[in-house]
Amino acid sequence: MTDEYTPDPHDITAEQAVLGAMLLSPAAIEKALAALVPADFYRPAHAAIFTACADLHRRAQAVDPVTIRDHIADDRTAPAPYLIHLIETVPAVTAISHYAAIVRTHATRRRLITAGHRITQWARDTDDPTGITERALRELEQVRDTGESDDITTQTIEEFLAVPDEDHDWIVPGLLERGDRLILTGQEGAGKTTLFRQLGITIAAGIHPFTGADIQPRKVLMIDCENSHTQTRRKLRPMADRAARLGRPINPANLWLEIRPEGLDLALDRDVSWLLRRVAAIQPDVVMLGPLYRMVPRALNNDDDVAPILATFNLIRARGACVLVEAHAGHAKADGGRRDLRPRGSSALLGWPEFGYGIRFSDTKDPEHSRLVDLVPWRGDRDEREWPEALAGAKHENTDVWPWTEYLTGYGVLRSVR
Repeated sequence: MTDEYTPDPHDITAEQAVLGAMLLSPAAIEKALAALVPADFYRPAHAAIFTACADLHRRAQAVDPVTIRDHIADDRTAPAPYLIHLIETVPAVTAISHYAAIVRTHATRRRLITAGHRITQWARDTDDPTGITERALRELEQVRDTGESDDITTQTIEEFLAVPDEDHDWIVPGLLERGDRLILTGQEGAGKTTLFRQLGITIAAGIHPFTGADIQPRKVLMIDCENSHTQTRRKLRPMADRAARLGRPINPANLWLEIRPEGLDLALDRDVSWLLRRVAAIQPDVVMLGPLYRMVPRALNNDDDVAPILATFNLIRARGACVLVEAHAGHAKADGGRRDLRPRGSSALLGWPEFGYGIRFSDTKDPEHSRLVDLVPWRGDRDEREWPEALAGAKHENTDVWPWTEYLTGYGVLRSVR
């Protein structure tokens, strides 16, 4: 009777998922490099593909099946059909950290098995066990530390403060910095979608959305997951016309639109890939998406429900874009009996953005303005910014002013804008 062969621990599917995600996303490459080393892969060809992805990424070169095949220059190691297969079968790019953890776990188990065999052999072969324990501990420490750098980079306070402060990389001076995250909520009919669109139009045109000052025009990608093409066109046209009358017509290359009234499902790799391909191609400074509930066909009641959505948003942010999300407020009452403007669903939505604001009808009355709303923070800002406290709505169909203008609470006047 022969001993049954038991292969070393491994998961080829997880290895393929890691490599497929790396071929699709620079952000996935960064996460994979932070979690894995080539020796973590069970299949040697996978280790070679991983190394090629890392080499090209560090050189700021494109990482795709063509460049990988050229870099490896061995059809047996990385045949083109297999590289395409890796991309087509990756379940979800946003789950790269989960796939990498599986690969790392199996690699650690293999190293422990190998170390255990060595320690057992030492114990069997030596007549003097003195020092075996220390050798065994060093062997296990090597397993623990595989892939970790020998350099200790922890800084002292002097080293930390010796680095000069970086200047703000403003998208909108005083309002939005590159990489910022905002969730905007509001009562139904209060005008949050209009404000959302105004932000996109003015940023693309090079107009500060609240002061009217000239700013550098920025590239904006707007993704509407609720309204039809006709509805959106009717609302955007007057704003685009106003920007032109102010001498700041929108450069077509600065405003890109995807109108998807059928919505998205960012829990599906197909839709995640659809979104990330557009972000990669357009390279926007600002990505505006909403409403949130139309980006997944289920209630966002817990962290597991919302995790794939936030992971996708973070991949967009990793490319240097601000991510602005429109969401619906819950129906609960806050202190004082007013409606709670926090986004409905998982509490993870509360901790994700740098800025969370909601629009609600103001108690202030002003006969000069048809609508006044308060812009209420439902979470503390992570940085000091100049978001207005209140907004005044334009008269119906008045195309001579922006739909929303900053209202200086307590003064009963509008901030001067062009």
